[in-house]
Amino acid sequence: MASFRPTDADLAAKFTEFLEDREYQNQYSEERLRLLEAEQASSWDSKARLEASDVEMEAAAIVRTIREMERDDPTLFGNQAGESIPDSETRDMGGQFLTNKNRIEQSKIYSIAREMPKGGHLHIHFNSELHPNILLQRAKDMDTMFIRSIRPLLEEDHLDETEVVFNVLQAETKSSTVFAPNYNPDHRAPNSNPWMKFKDFCIEFREKFNSDPLDWVRSKAALNEDEVYKEGQTLNGIWARFNQGTRCFKGLLNYESVFRWYISAAIDSMIEDKIMYAELRPMLMDKTIPSDDGLQQLTHSDQMNIIVEEVSKKKKDLEAQGQLELFPFGLKIIYCTPRSIPKPRMTTEMLDCIRLKLAYPDLICGFDLVGAEDRPNSISYYRDELLAFVKTCESLGIKIPFLFHAGETLLDTGGSKDPENSNLFDVVLLNSKRIGHGYSILKHPKLIEEFKKKRICIELCPVSNELLNLCRNIKQHPYPAMLQQGLECTVNSDNPALFRSSSANSSTLSYEFYQIMVGSTLMNLHGWRQLAQWSIVHSCLNENEKEEGLRYWSERWEEFCLWIVKKFGPVAKGAEV
Repeated sequence: MASFRPTDADLAAKFTEFLEDREYQNQYSEERLRLLEAEQASSWDSKARLEASDVEMEAAAIVRTIREMERDDPTLFGNQAGESIPDSETRDMGGQFLTNKNRIEQSKIYSIAREMPKGGHLHIHFNSELHPNILLQRAKDMDTMFIRSIRPLLEEDHLDETEVVFNVLQAETKSSTVFAPNYNPDHRAPNSNPWMKFKDFCIEFREKFNSDPLDWVRSKAALNEDEVYKEGQTLNGIWARFNQGTRCFKGLLNYESVFRWYISAAIDSMIEDKIMYAELRPMLMDKTIPSDDGLQQLTHSDQMNIIVEEVSKKKKDLEAQGQLELFPFGLKIIYCTPRSIPKPRMTTEMLDCIRLKLAYPDLICGFDLVGAEDRPNSISYYRDELLAFVKTCESLGIKIPFLFHAGETLLDTGGSKDPENSNLFDVVLLNSKRIGHGYSILKHPKLIEEFKKKRICIELCPVSNELLNLCRNIKQHPYPAMLQQGLECTVNSDNPALFRSSSANSSTLSYEFYQIMVGSTLMNLHGWRQLAQWSIVHSCLNENEKEEGLRYWSERWEEFCLWIVKKFGPVAKGAEV
């Protein structure tokens, strides 16, 4: 307690005296600067910043300037802090992805992201690389493409309530009609006939509902803004809707000619987006896919042979054009199976994965368990089978690293009520090479240290995490804290065709890198560089290929930085940020 009570004049004089104490103020400023420098020195991107060329430094400054210009630009976003309630056209940079998507595509930062050399794409599911538009155009004229609904489609409301799946069957298969009141969708019942020729479906749909059947199917395959962000949407609800979309896609892709075409088209799409290598994740629990006429079934070996053949053709074409460095290492396959199956079935899946690895040692590169983590089972449920898998591989002299989905959850209980069942403990004990998503890792400081010690990489999927309701927008995503904790990460699109709504270029990683750039003011061009380099370092390429890949990538990165300076330097010059 003060020993005296000064007059108001004395109090004001004393305050003014201290207000002009420059030595004391300078001391504070020096301490603050020391803190800032210490944080920058320990930042996850400090190595990238220290190694940056002069051109990269200039390009990084330009990118930062343009980003902040666009944040305030009312024609793009313009939601500046203040008391005024923004009008209906104002948006937040880094706000809801699908709400902002049209604005994003007008952004200079997005156009820069499109040109960025991205390295490898390490987390993308096989059936969602290309937009359903392309698959539907191929399917609509086939005599052997059939559609099934889970209910009769008698009224407009039924279109929202139903789910549809596709399958290639023999042309002579009796066609039902999903528009009949007595339609029975039970495909497991004896003598059931739930399949309708897709050509016939399209004709009757247009007549009955006076709308485009392909547009409607597209709406069932891809998530849209209304259903993702609607009031009352739940995490389980959007997951259920997402799973409907994946099942819709499955039959549109899984038949011989499209499966073959898809490999080449997917590579073209990735090259266009400046991706030089990819590891695709097909769900391989179904052991066959049909031929186009529905008369034959192609085994896993047939499917792998197609992938090998098409990748080889593409590499030869690129080499003939003197462009092999655009996609020099082809593709690899991560064997995926659901975490919901019984243990005996899991044993079957693991043995099938090992057989494929023995037959295609340069193609099969990992094993993954997939599915919503808030549903059974946890990774630890399959402890015995997974340990046997490891020992069997060791005995055969082969390596099939685990590349588990893990931490893609808010509850983080491995589909149980017990947080000790978190899958993140098991990925450490099982020496997973990388994990998909890792969204909940920050709850586990001890596991963070283990991840860093073992260099377990996290495959960030920012748009996927938002659209599946782990966060509301990219600014709420924990990736900046994950990176600052020293966790090595890559940037990925997960299921892009399901997550891009009406976009034609569904496969692009550019949206993801854009989101990463605008989601945190701490992100910069040097951070982009580090993330891209880690995508090569943590890939399943061999060491010589990684070295070669980093060399190719580095050359393109310098060209990219120079392009930024030339194209956008004048835009950024003189801007007030």
